[in-house]
Amino acid sequence: MIFGKLKSISCTILLVVTLFTSLPLLAQEKKSDDFSENEMATIKKLALEALLENPEILREASRILQAREEQKRNDNVSKQIREYSSELTDTEDTVVIGNPDGDITIIEFFDYNCPYCKTAAKDLQDLIKSDENIKFIPREWPILNNNSIITAKAALAAIAQGKYKEYHWRLMKEGSLTEAKIFEIAKNLKIDISSLKKDMESEFVINHIAKSNALASRIGFSGTPLFIIEGKFFPGFVPLEELELIISDIRESRM
Repeated sequence: MIFGKLKSISCTILLVVTLFTSLPLLAQEKKSDDFSENEMATIKKLALEALLENPEILREASRILQAREEQKRNDNVSKQIREYSSELTDTEDTVVIGNPDGDITIIEFFDYNCPYCKTAAKDLQDLIKSDENIKFIPREWPILNNNSIITAKAALAAIAQGKYKEYHWRLMKEGSLTEAKIFEIAKNLKIDISSLKKDMESEFVINHIAKSNALASRIGFSGTPLFIIEGKFFPGFVPLEELELIISDIRESRM
C-alpha cells in the first residue's frame, strides 16, 4: 500500500514541500519497486489538497527552489572564477591599490554611479589603510549609464598621469556624476584635462573596459559591486566588519 511505503504522509509543510520539489525526480527514476502510476497520482492529489488548504506551502516551496537555483548559479560562477583566475589577477591593464605583494588579493567589479559601490569604497579605503597586506585590484565595469562609461574612461586615463588612486577615491565620494563634474574633479586634482580626454580613447582604456565586460559575461556576473577575495566571490555590498572577518578566516585557514 502507498501509505505503507510512505509510512506517514501527513500534510505537514515539510513533507509537501519535499514532495513538491522532488516529484520530478521521483517521476523520472521509475524503478520496479517505486511508486506505481496510481500511487504517484495519489501523492500528487494529496500534495495539491495540502497546497489548497495551506497556500503558504507554495511560498516555502518557491523559496526552496529559488535557493537551489541560486546555489547552482553560485557554484557555476565559482567554477568560472577559478578558470579565469589568471586574467582576473592580471594587473597589466589596471593598477594596484595597497600592497602589490599583499597576502590578500581583493578584486572589485564596480560602477562609479552604483550607490552600493560608493558605500563600499569608504570601507575598502579604511581596510587598506588599516591592513598593510591588502592588494586591491579595481576593475572598472561601467554598466549603469553613459556617464558611467565616461567616468570609467576618465579614471583609467588618469593612470597615465599617475593620478588614478586619488581620482578613484574622490569620484567615489561624489553623488551623481555628470560629465562636467567628472572633469571638474580632475581639474581640482591637477590632472591635465587635455591629456586626460585624449587618453580616454586610448587602446589601454578601451581594452580594460572590454575585458571587464568579457570576463563578467563569461563568468556570469550580474551586477555591482562584486568582490572576489582570494578566489571566492561575494556579490553585493560587503560591510567592513564582514570583509575583516572573511580576510581573518582566509589567513587562519593557511596556518
